[in-house]
Amino acid sequence: MTKAYIQPTPGNDQRPGTISLMSTTDYDPNTPRPTTPLLVGKYVVHRKPLARTPLTNYMIMFGGVIVGTQVSMPSVADCDAASNRERNRRAAIEEAQAARTAKIEACNAKARATRAKRKAANASRAKEAA
Repeated sequence: MTKAYIQPTPGNDQRPGTISLMSTTDYDPNTPRPTTPLLVGKYVVHRKPLARTPLTNYMIMFGGVIVGTQVSMPSVADCDAASNRERNRRAAIEEAQAARTAKIEACNAKARATRAKRKAANASRAKEAA
């Protein structure tokens, strides 16, 4: 014998403000969906509806750069993680650039020293020849 499904009445609902598992909604693909940016904590999140689906792509911004995308609404923790990844990436790039610049400066200093040594040797040979 099967048990009858009884949906709780609004007064008896244990979780107010939620939708029942048996709920259905109508989706009209032709209705315009919002595309305005959102503020999640201190982060700007752009939203872009995905074509032919009821889903929305959320893009976490760091300055003018997209640092993370996801289909679900991002939390402040998601935005923090994405911005920290971007900060770490930028710091690594800056560190690599500084190392590259230091290496180039060392090579240039070595080349200048070699040129100065050759110039001095050529000058001493010119004095001996004269």
